[in-house]
Amino acid sequence: MTMTVDAPTATRQIPWSPGSFALSHAWFPLAHLAEVGANPVRRMVHSQPYFIGRTADGIGASRDEPARPAVPVIARYGFAWIWHGDPSAADDAYMPDIPFLPRDRLQPDYARDTNFFHCTYELVLENILDLTHIDFVHRNFSGPEDSDEDSVRFESTSETVTMIRTIRNKQTSDYQRDVLGITDPFQDQHVFTHVFIRSGVCFLHSHYSSAPSMPLMQTNTPESRFMTRASVVFGIQQCDSPAYRRAWPRTGPMVAAQDEAMLDPQNPRYLLEPGKADFSTRFDAAGLHFRTRYNALVERQKAGDFGYRSDYPDGNDVGEVLKVKRV
Repeated sequence: MTMTVDAPTATRQIPWSPGSFALSHAWFPLAHLAEVGANPVRRMVHSQPYFIGRTADGIGASRDEPARPAVPVIARYGFAWIWHGDPSAADDAYMPDIPFLPRDRLQPDYARDTNFFHCTYELVLENILDLTHIDFVHRNFSGPEDSDEDSVRFESTSETVTMIRTIRNKQTSDYQRDVLGITDPFQDQHVFTHVFIRSGVCFLHSHYSSAPSMPLMQTNTPESRFMTRASVVFGIQQCDSPAYRRAWPRTGPMVAAQDEAMLDPQNPRYLLEPGKADFSTRFDAAGLHFRTRYNALVERQKAGDFGYRSDYPDGNDVGEVLKVKRV
């Protein structure tokens, strides 16, 4: 197997204190719209409570208590999104573009779910950006690590990091063979992950040469330093197989449980034993780049700069990057 990384060698140490600063001035998807009714539901962002409920005009949200002054809220992509930050700075232009989800209607209930990780959201995003972890943590769904060729590369803006992995001639996974009925013993894979640093929102998509696929959005909302709410929704419109559309979302809780088993023990090591240096390899380049971008945002916000740079939203169509059709 050949493994290449289209990035500088990742050996330097990046100062890293996940959970020590609450980034703000971003849209956070706090609840599936199906969860929002006349009685407000309570959600947290960086330990700040929000209440979201139905109103005569649509959706309303407030901080602390339902009777408090309203905060900006948008119903889009099947979620209620609130603006966490100065309300006067809220701008629809900063809402993530999700090309594989309908803007104005819900996905069916089988295509959405919510999981939780007992750690800071920064650790969840690092895990998501490490696309090589799927061979070990999610081996039963992704297949063994051996392949003829394996390359990873990443790109970024001041607000986002994208990692792309291309694998040639990899063994078909047990799940695809035994549950989905894929008969090809080997397949090519193209795996994409795209994360929004401030809010934790991410997109994930795996293309398979011999199997259907569908992208998903995962919220990764930082409820506190000890809890991340990961609501997920699958872009079922991207998949032509009705059986696969039903089967693949059922893997969500199983995949989340595998990630939780790895993430939960990491959190106290950062929160209770700060200052210890991390070791890394060149395959951690995207994660180290994420840390650099994250730290830059933290320093800007500490200095009172909550604005967005001109590279976000960038000129690239995220649908083209993820190789999905826009719905």
